[in-house]
Amino acid sequence: MTTLNRTTLVKVLEILGSSHADEALAAAKLASTMVREAGLSWDEVLAPTIGEAPARSRPDHLDSRPPGAGGAGPFGYRRDREPTAHEQFFMLLLSPRTPPEIKNRLRGWEARVLDGEITPQDTADLQSLYRSFVAG
Repeated sequence: MTTLNRTTLVKVLEILGSSHADEALAAAKLASTMVREAGLSWDEVLAPTIGEAPARSRPDHLDSRPPGAGGAGPFGYRRDREPTAHEQFFMLLLSPRTPPEIKNRLRGWEARVLDGEITPQDTADLQSLYRSFVAG
């Protein structure tokens, strides 16, 4: 279980209004993954205080785990898998550690990433940037 960063979740959810359907879908998947990997349900996230379930309590095995347990990675992702190119792309854009010039460069890749038309070299570049500015 990881701690859910509400500010980051809000930024991801704001992308749902994008005119690009693939971008909105990728944001929805990222938000869902963030909630799931934090060990929460959407009911709990939408409660006035994160962690307070409105209709039911959280299972004991989730409450007893310290924040960050389970090999938590950036944005609440588990470290047992590498994020997809879409996920890495959005994490790079949302990360405060990513320099503005890198974010501007990534904006030029947006259509290719969302359409799944990135080259193997682009994928390797995304992984390198992700490791440098997000996972590092």
